[in-house]
Amino acid sequence: MSISGNGYRLSAGGVILSLVLACVVQKAAAQGATQVLTPLGYRDSANVHRVSEGYELISMPDTHVRMQNPKTGDCIDFPEPVVTNEQRVPFTDNGWVTYAYWHKGTGSPVEYFVADWNVPPPPSTYDGQTLFLFNSIEPDSETAILQPVLQYGSSAAGGGEYWAVASWYVVGNQAYFTSLSYVTPGQFLGGQITLIGKRRSRYSYTCDFYGIPGTTLTVRRIPQLTWCTETLEVYSVTQCTDFPNTAYTHMYGINIFLNNGYPPSMNWSVANVQTSCNAQTGVAYGGAVNAEVNIFY
Repeated sequence: MSISGNGYRLSAGGVILSLVLACVVQKAAAQGATQVLTPLGYRDSANVHRVSEGYELISMPDTHVRMQNPKTGDCIDFPEPVVTNEQRVPFTDNGWVTYAYWHKGTGSPVEYFVADWNVPPPPSTYDGQTLFLFNSIEPDSETAILQPVLQYGSSAAGGGEYWAVASWYVVGNQAYFTSLSYVTPGQFLGGQITLIGKRRSRYSYTCDFYGIPGTTLTVRRIPQLTWCTETLEVYSVTQCTDFPNTAYTHMYGINIFLNNGYPPSMNWSVANVQTSCNAQTGVAYGGAVNAEVNIFY
């Protein structure tokens, strides 16, 4: 039994036996649609999609993204992402105020990238701000990002005056996320990104917070991811008390391993884009094994 290029189920002799259900097609967003917040800036609401549990994202040959349940075959086709200079990672309007970063050059791809931290205390004031803390990984083109995200405030995924976690994949003008899971101050978090497959020049990854159900996001057949970051991203912060009520967040147990089984020889660089209210990043212990990064407020 085989499947034809037109989506028909064929017998070995090529006789059509039955039709295969086609994917539901999600239309492109109308111009001027409502803008909603993602952890890579604002996007049209029609271009931001919740990934149902049990479903995976697949980048198709024409680069449009398909959300598919590998067990049932149910699927939805989303529009081909549109990429402009304003949608690269990071760009000037996306709220990245401070971050540490490293770029993997040639050779074996990154197979595993993990960072541990604890949920910080909430801010002393809440006036509609949104804070994102995460480790992330992006392709050479800087046009997409895969990230396990800790969020305070609201985004397209939901949220409010509390901390919550979800995994996100943002590519061009399209964004995809898992359901939000509530977390409490002091709770241990481990955000991890894992390479699970490679075929020619296309790579497949999973992203999640270990031990937190519903945060796993699988993305298949995308370009290799090469830029690793530890990032603080904020929106609508109007006073210093809008940041967490602590001196800094300690991100530790940061490990990067390549597909050859070894950690790379590397150093973290720091970008402090906006240092008001003391927002800045410091590398406490560098390298690829058990590195430590402090994000100050």
